[in-house]
This record gives sequence, structure tokens and C-alpha cells, in this order.
Amino acid sequence: MFERELQDGRLARPLAIEVMTGDYWLTRLRSRPSSPSMKVFRDWLLGQTGAAS
Repeated sequence: MFERELQDGRLARPLAIEVMTGDYWLTRLRSRPSSPSMKVFRDWLLGQTGAAS
């Protein structure tokens, strides 16, 4: 996604890991408990992708 910026030196890779393009992460703050709405959204999103929960 940012290959050009990395090659031009405008961005620096802080870690030696890479995330495959096309994958997405659903995240939340650890300091905030998961709400019922968050669970409903997560379950809906997983259902849309065909992923198992």
C-alpha cells in the first residue's frame, strides 16, 4: 500500500513485519469493554465475509 513512499524514503518501516494486502483487522481499546453493539457488529461483519466467529 505504501511501497512508493517507503522506496522514496518518505516513510520508514518501524517493524520488520508485513501485513498481507487485503486483510483487515477489527480492533477496540483494551481499556474499553466490548459492548453488546460491538458484538452485534462483529458478528454481522463476520457473517458478511463467511468467516467463522
